[in-house]
Amino acid sequence: MSSAPTQFPVPVKSRLRVTTVAVLAAVAFATLFLLTTATEFVADENTTTVIVAALVFFGLLVFAAAYGRASSQPAKWLIFVVWWGLLVSEEVFSYRSDIAGGAGFSSQAYDQGILWIVALLGLLIIVLKFPEALRGLFKGDYKWVSWITLVSIVSCAYSPNPAFSLAWAFKLTLVVLVMHITLQQIAGMDELRDFLNITVCGFFILVLAPTLRSIFEADPLGEYGSGALEQRFREAPTAISGIAGLLAILCLMLYSPGKRRWPIWVGAIALIIMVGAGGKTGIIAGIFAGLLFYGLLKRFKAVLIFAGVAAVMLVVALKFTALGDYMTNYSQLQAGQSFTGRTGLWEFLLPYILAKPIIGYGFDASRFMAVVHPDTPFASTHTHNSLIEAMYNTGIIGLSLIIMVQVVIVKNLWRTIKLAATPELRFMAVGCLAAFVNLFINGMFNATFGGRPDAPYMMLIGLVVVSIRLRQMSEVEPSRAMAFK
Repeated sequence: MSSAPTQFPVPVKSRLRVTTVAVLAAVAFATLFLLTTATEFVADENTTTVIVAALVFFGLLVFAAAYGRASSQPAKWLIFVVWWGLLVSEEVFSYRSDIAGGAGFSSQAYDQGILWIVALLGLLIIVLKFPEALRGLFKGDYKWVSWITLVSIVSCAYSPNPAFSLAWAFKLTLVVLVMHITLQQIAGMDELRDFLNITVCGFFILVLAPTLRSIFEADPLGEYGSGALEQRFREAPTAISGIAGLLAILCLMLYSPGKRRWPIWVGAIALIIMVGAGGKTGIIAGIFAGLLFYGLLKRFKAVLIFAGVAAVMLVVALKFTALGDYMTNYSQLQAGQSFTGRTGLWEFLLPYILAKPIIGYGFDASRFMAVVHPDTPFASTHTHNSLIEAMYNTGIIGLSLIIMVQVVIVKNLWRTIKLAATPELRFMAVGCLAAFVNLFINGMFNATFGGRPDAPYMMLIGLVVVSIRLRQMSEVEPSRAMAFK
């Protein structure tokens, strides 16, 4: 059994003090003064973004720590904000490094690390105050997440670029430690909903930011293709559709008529973006996961409504947007027979994978495939399949561990669905299972997990935590029910 929820002791004088606000205000005004006077220092737009983003993140950490003390939950909101910060950090800086061309990495790629340091600060506050928070990392179902992280760190030593791999392994370590503490802070359904609300807020930014950039900063050079859709969506359409579909499923899970209506509006926006972005796998995964969600709940009327809404959205998008021309060209080129060239990439990589099947080429080594192997199809910077991604990077060892992580999620959620004593527990478990299926389908054609710890990989780890706690709650509820008989 995994670790039970731990309510850390509340420090003395736990109230939202005026000094906290005063310190934060002083930092804010000092930063504002710096931005308006030190023009030479902040002439670079990226420098200004780093300062402002770090300040906002730091301010949120301060308020979260103060609010946690005042609400007798000193670690809960602080760790939730750290999770949110790590989740959205990839969208604070929009960049595309020309790795395949042999060029150096964009400066924004390194600026993102500043936010990781701020997240580390929040994590250190908790660990130093509550050292027991790190106990049990290699126990229970969570041990598979810890082991895959340890293997990833060790494999950085033989990566084509150890420093680059170690940087992303650092973020993965932060995520795993944050999720371990989050597991201890989720004691019941209220804390679970709070965690999922924070996650939805993060995913909404991950969907909205690239969409707005695509609308206001079109890609006339067609770096993602020559068609109108690719030129408009300067961000990768596949990534936008995948994240938007996952956000829609999370919103369906949180929606409650008469109590929480906002998720249905956010979910509707996510569905529109999912279809509009034109990511084929993301659209299929989002629709299938939605149908599965209502199907497992045996709400067949909702299944028909969801299918009808999805069909109408697809028809409208095909008729009145560039998606129609894109799909026409796609079918004429018969790209579907090779999954847009993915099968050729997988065949190309097979001999290299078999050459080092046990340990692979190092964590996130797939980012350098096109440099190490110049003949790599379409100069890909990942394997376009999460299982192959894990195999290429960390060999059979890493693949086995990532499979065990998925087994834990499915096992816990399915057991919760079968044992759930309350409709809400079952509802949450079904929603999380649909979210996992969405991630898995996307993962078969994208590097969703097994490589760089972006939002989808982070969500997979988050589902481990949620599934563990849901299973524990489903086993406790029947015992409580028997006690009152």
